[in-house]
Amino acid sequence: MAPLAALVDALRRPRVAALAAGAGTILVVLVTIVALRACGGADEAPPAGGAARLVPGDALLYVNLSTDRDRAATRRAFELLQRFPSLPRVRDDLFRRLETVRPGLSFRRDVQPWLGDEAALALLNTTGPAAGSLLVLDVANRRRAQSFLDRTAGAGAPSRYSGTRIAKFGDVATAFVGRYLVIGQEPGVRAAIDGAAGRGATLARNAAFKRATAGQPADRAASVYASPDGVARLLAPQGGALGAAGALLDQPGLAGTSMSLSARADGARISVHSVLERARGRGRPARARQFDPALVEEVPAGAMAYIGLTGLDRAASRLLAAGLAGGGTGQRLTALLTRARRDLSRRTGVDVRRDVLPLFQGEVALWLGAATPSPILTLISRTRDERATREAFAQLQAPLARLFAPPDSGPGQAPVFEERNVNGATAFALRLAPGVELDYAVFDGKLVISTALNGIRRVRAAKGSIEDEDSFRVTLGDRPEKVTSLTFLDFSQLLRLAEHTGLTESQAYLRIREDLRQIKALGAAASGGETDSTTELFLQIT
Repeated sequence: MAPLAALVDALRRPRVAALAAGAGTILVVLVTIVALRACGGADEAPPAGGAARLVPGDALLYVNLSTDRDRAATRRAFELLQRFPSLPRVRDDLFRRLETVRPGLSFRRDVQPWLGDEAALALLNTTGPAAGSLLVLDVANRRRAQSFLDRTAGAGAPSRYSGTRIAKFGDVATAFVGRYLVIGQEPGVRAAIDGAAGRGATLARNAAFKRATAGQPADRAASVYASPDGVARLLAPQGGALGAAGALLDQPGLAGTSMSLSARADGARISVHSVLERARGRGRPARARQFDPALVEEVPAGAMAYIGLTGLDRAASRLLAAGLAGGGTGQRLTALLTRARRDLSRRTGVDVRRDVLPLFQGEVALWLGAATPSPILTLISRTRDERATREAFAQLQAPLARLFAPPDSGPGQAPVFEERNVNGATAFALRLAPGVELDYAVFDGKLVISTALNGIRRVRAAKGSIEDEDSFRVTLGDRPEKVTSLTFLDFSQLLRLAEHTGLTESQAYLRIREDLRQIKALGAAASGGETDSTTELFLQIT
């Protein structure tokens, strides 16, 4: 009983928010299975996917991993994992944990001989505080699989449901359903039996699941599906990267979202596809608009990061909600910015909505340049009327200076914009504190705003574009012509800057530093419309 109970106990947590941590534990097990099995083959056929026929249709999260040793995609995934130095340590640590629940237990000897072509994990939608979980393992040799259960868990307390034998080990139940071994709580196992018999709703018959997973790349090694409840209850409440991902995925009208992972010789491609209900009525926010990212040509070579998008006012609110706890802070800041826009219009006579906001509602390029003590953030947007833009910003200078004045500054002490010449262009610099500035310039049909004059200077004098960088071509060379956003991150450059500013003092970072150094760059292109959105993300891995 102990090994089976340990396998599912990580998912039996008192709070739904803890499911993600449990899922991570099981995924390590499944990835290790792949590592033990991946031994070659050249077949590029899609992975097996029959496990979805056994999973309840309202599952919060579904993870499917290809364990087919004859697929080249499986081999490439294993070869990619081998580039990360900590993989042997993770594998050995996992084996040590297995030894604690049953001495001598070995995946290579006890699981590999009977494991088939896929392994799946589902987190089930339950009403109680404890989460339901279901493991679905393809069985290539049932006799050996039964022998494994007998050796590790014993005979169990048998019962029958719709003609299928269920073995119970405390809170854990197992059953052979067709060619699969299912492990979980008894209600989930019974649901799997019903699903295989064509009774009840399953993921394989769920319309949102079929739409979200349609078109997944055939060379995928792993895939994940999350329902709207799965995104809202599992991801969004988490902190850090998981919480940010949840907030970004949790868009109005979400019907379901899928993610697939494919390994390539130069890195990993992650495809995220979300299906949306068509917006109805005025209360539904507009979807992001697709555009041709032309301003990327203006981002200088050597930029550490870049994001191209439209509707910066809406996008900023969403990014703030993703990065700040609960999203409420982002909403309050959005309301504050709205009031500030109205105040500026009233005090200066500048129609901010007419003369300023259009500059940020069309295409905008944001890029980050390496510098010490802090990176330089620069914004580039197009302007059709340089003179009108200069006049509008000239009238906004004094109110903006007062807005950014230190709280304790007295009369005459507020900062003021000072005129500067930057490679022949007139720029205006507002010094807020030592090393902290807000600068802008209008030239060549562009408005450029930066946290340092050097950001404006690099745009003005650029002799090459970020598009010329090898890493940009590797990660974004096959991007679609029209996107809703375009993102690039020179991860190795970011890591070097972080180390120069004290990251090496963190022991947690030092433990994973060599793994992070394998990631050279990241590129992501998002596209979509009223009924779906797709993000293709590529990690360049050395």
